[in-house]
Amino acid sequence: MEKTITKQDDRHIVELSGRFTFVDHGTFKECVDTLLSEDCKKCTLDISKLEFIDSAGLGMLLILKDEIAKNDGELVVTNPQGQVDKMLQVSHFDRMLTIQK
Repeated sequence: MEKTITKQDDRHIVELSGRFTFVDHGTFKECVDTLLSEDCKKCTLDISKLEFIDSAGLGMLLILKDEIAKNDGELVVTNPQGQVDKMLQVSHFDRMLTIQK
């Protein structure tokens, strides 16, 4: 998985690409730590270039949501495609996350 973090006004934008699996937990933890250290209150997670996600990746999305929520922040997931969109639908993640297509 590749990640990019940028900031526009008061919103952090995290772009993920490639495959998001258990092996990415270290990289994703660094991402979460960066957002928390910058006191992230509004986060957009752009997953339009994410090709694959497994159950561990889904779990990490929930961890990010919970960590930002502890900071009284919000997470919006945008642009899921293909297999990733199907995994989010099958797992009913629309009930747990704000997902914008």
